[in-house]
Amino acid sequence: YRDHLTLRRGPRSGRRPVRPRQASGQRVCTPVLSMSRRTERIGKVIKQSVGRILRTELSDPRIDTARTSITRVEVQEDLLRAKVYVSVIGTEAEQRRTVRALNHAAGRIQLEMRRDVSLRFMPALEFLTDEQFKGALKTWQLIQQAMDELREKEGSEAPAEGSEAGEARGTRGSE
Repeated sequence: YRDHLTLRRGPRSGRRPVRPRQASGQRVCTPVLSMSRRTERIGKVIKQSVGRILRTELSDPRIDTARTSITRVEVQEDLLRAKVYVSVIGTEAEQRRTVRALNHAAGRIQLEMRRDVSLRFMPALEFLTDEQFKGALKTWQLIQQAMDELREKEGSEAPAEGSEAGEARGTRGSE
């Protein structure tokens, strides 16, 4: 019932819980939201802060900051834990290595976050690979593969084209 109650200020009682009702007087079943506005706001602040720390403060050779980005943060309602989803452009091994390094440095990141975020209890950070971006990663790898193949073709065709161009110029010049 607690999730379905809204607090309304009354002139006599200060705050009193009131269940939402329709115009007909029936109770409204409101769905329980996974994250409240407060936890969403805290998640956004944590995302910005962790992103800044990755770019400027953290110097771990296992983390390539140019290819690592924070995609989203889910904060629990009690603010004790926060799941930080990370996308890493690279192979599966590079992704695992980066997430392991971030989880290893989570305490240091939390310490640095205290400069940006003012909370009574700082949520414990858990870094996870964002599965939503695996499709984008596969697309990126296919593009890289196609670009490599094009470079190989250009490299092998360049001398052949140069000799044909010279022959074509020579025939035009003799006419």
